[in-house]
Amino acid sequence: MHNLRKLYILLLILWVSTRLTAQTVSNNPQLLDTTTQNILSLREFYGQIMEFHPFVRQAKLLNEVARQEVRIAWGGFDPKLTADYQQKQFAGTEYYSLWSSKFKLPTWIGDVHAGYDRVVGTYINPENFIRPTDAIGQTNLGITIPLGRGFVIDERRNALRQAQIYRDIADAEKVKIINKVLLSAAKDYWEWYFAYRQYLWVSQGVELARLRFEGTKQRVRMGELAAMDSVQAKITYQNRLVSLRQADVELTNARIILSNYMWGGNDTPLEIREETVPESFGVDKRFVDEGTLRSMFEFAREQHPEIRKIVGKLKQLDVEQRFQVNNLLPTLDVNYNILRNIQGTDETTRFMLNNNYKWGFNFEFPLLLRKERGKLQQVRLKQVQNNFELMQTRREIQNAIQTSYNELKNLEQQIQLQQEMVKNYQILVDGEIKKFGAGESNLFLINTFETALIDSQVKLESQKAKYEKARAMLTWASGGQLWQ
Repeated sequence: MHNLRKLYILLLILWVSTRLTAQTVSNNPQLLDTTTQNILSLREFYGQIMEFHPFVRQAKLLNEVARQEVRIAWGGFDPKLTADYQQKQFAGTEYYSLWSSKFKLPTWIGDVHAGYDRVVGTYINPENFIRPTDAIGQTNLGITIPLGRGFVIDERRNALRQAQIYRDIADAEKVKIINKVLLSAAKDYWEWYFAYRQYLWVSQGVELARLRFEGTKQRVRMGELAAMDSVQAKITYQNRLVSLRQADVELTNARIILSNYMWGGNDTPLEIREETVPESFGVDKRFVDEGTLRSMFEFAREQHPEIRKIVGKLKQLDVEQRFQVNNLLPTLDVNYNILRNIQGTDETTRFMLNNNYKWGFNFEFPLLLRKERGKLQQVRLKQVQNNFELMQTRREIQNAIQTSYNELKNLEQQIQLQQEMVKNYQILVDGEIKKFGAGESNLFLINTFETALIDSQVKLESQKAKYEKARAMLTWASGGQLWQ
């Protein structure tokens, strides 16, 4: 009898030691491998993605693409140098030798140009003949100004302004793409967190079942318990082993899926190692209040990537509308050139001001303006369409934020209730153990309540993971940058 009491006391000591170990692990979720522990926090995970993930790097190129669009648009204001040379020789006679070169400098309104012309030969168009006869060429300096169509805005100014607006559209598209990648990454990260915590709890349950099974076998041999108690303890142990195998597979798969986002330098794919563990949940620091919700509404109304893209398109259409309205005006381009002969004798190389100019104008006006009016109406219809899209998008974003917030608040309450349930289950398990020691309970009840406790703890971890995913979804719905 004395030996039986010693064995019973030993079993109680093993149980208390095991429970204390379980409590220690639950309070410190990084204890999967205490000798090779390596915590991968969510912020570090985001940093790795922002630095090396191919989709993120691809999205960052959009800003450079937009910059090149502006550069292309500025090309409409590039200076141009042109030259043209024609010569005809026939039957020993030089019919003509024509040389014409011009430098053109586009400005915000009109063009400034300078040129040099040289014409010699027997058969020359009188219009191109240069007097006095010893002149070796003629220079000109002039300007062309549009006084009708193109005075307020022309095609090159239209292209430049739209390219400048496109930079903001490209930046919004970049944020949208990166947020989409990080939202997916956040969901997979917290799936990994849940799989890891589930593995911890199930492995602890397996260890408890194993110790209880060993202790039960000893008590059966001593004749204190029936053989059925040993069978029941073994079944519990085997069931938990099956659950452990499944949890191990889920943890391995979650780790593999998370590795999809991990890249290193030189485009090297990285793998999440087995000793790497996720950060803890930290309930008190993660709950979102209504003040934060209001800030999200205000931010999303103007800064959400989808809103920025639509507003940018509306700005481009405003510029396009001004351009098309300007095209309703007649074309009236006035040009004026100062002429100067370059002569072969030094004493006659001075400017000759009398009558040394050339001017003219170009006028054009389509009488029905069907093409111009049609294009203008198209732009106005697109503006109406985009305004409708803006209205609907803002409403959808606002509702997406609200529904995500409601989900968060619901999960907060579930987490708090589940924490109370875990405490209550722990009280039941402790009570049954005490009753079992006094001979007032049985192994079946202890296993039942202990299994319920482990399931409740796993469910709590599941709710925590869902909360984190919902919190990432809320930030994404508001258009906020997840990596900040």
